[in-house]
Amino acid sequence: MRALPATLAVWLALAAGPAFAQVSVETVNIDRKTETVDVEVAYPRTGNATIDVFFADWATGMVEDFAADADRDFASFKQDNSGELPPWTYSLYVGFGVPRNDAEMLIFGFDESIFTGGAHPNHNIESFNFMMPDAWRVYLPEIFAGKPALEKISALAIADLTKQLLGPDSMSDSDWVRSGAGPSWSNFQDFALLPDTLVIRFPPYQVAAYAAGDQTVEIPLSELKGLMRADWRTPVASFDCAKAATATEKAVCSDVSLARLDRGLADSYAQALSWASDDAEKTKIRDAQRTWIGERNACGGDVGCLATAYDARIKALQPG
Repeated sequence: MRALPATLAVWLALAAGPAFAQVSVETVNIDRKTETVDVEVAYPRTGNATIDVFFADWATGMVEDFAADADRDFASFKQDNSGELPPWTYSLYVGFGVPRNDAEMLIFGFDESIFTGGAHPNHNIESFNFMMPDAWRVYLPEIFAGKPALEKISALAIADLTKQLLGPDSMSDSDWVRSGAGPSWSNFQDFALLPDTLVIRFPPYQVAAYAAGDQTVEIPLSELKGLMRADWRTPVASFDCAKAATATEKAVCSDVSLARLDRGLADSYAQALSWASDDAEKTKIRDAQRTWIGERNACGGDVGCLATAYDARIKALQPG
């Protein structure tokens, strides 16, 4: 496996020692080298069917999508340049660490280096927190209780990042930090819940310049006392389920998958508004959202209809 950025050491440094390991983790590699792509992807195999099927599908899907994009882009380049190939190949390198592996949680953290031309590769981070022994994947808004917890996590992260990043030779500024670590759950999607610490990672550009690398914040759980939800397996929507009134709202608040789609849509909608070039474009996005809400509500409590509606709207909000 080709060396990934040194940032992968963050996940490895957090890993519990072998004496605490509950699941045996082996590494599966996907290697592919053609005239268009250079791929080296590592993912885990654990013996737990739920986890193993998930990661096999995730990794192979990533590779196939990446190769398809490369083939399409290279064909376009050849067409525009008399059949010549570009002077580079697309590269994808993925490695992982295991920050926690005990009877309660199994956590995987991935670092991804992606090059598709340009000045430097892009670096992405992804994390997966599974409750054991049944491998139930859990997300931060399902662990911590609503707005009070979100605001506390955000405030602690901003304070820590400010100490780490801001100074005479800083590659960030206070506005950048407040934006990238502000009170939005989407800012804290790359996390590892350790027995006594919440570790949050921020990829390059989120809170600082690319040259600063990715950033890590460690928040003692003692600082978040009283802010954990009692049951991490119950649905958490983007709105207050205590106030759910319509058949649609009640359905979303009764189904974990729908609640997760609802949160994902809320993030996509907010991002689309933030990327809008002017007020006219924002108005167009808002009008389309209101129209979609009417179409969604026409589903009533039909879970399949609602899932289809959410999927379609999320795709419609994606750039490009």
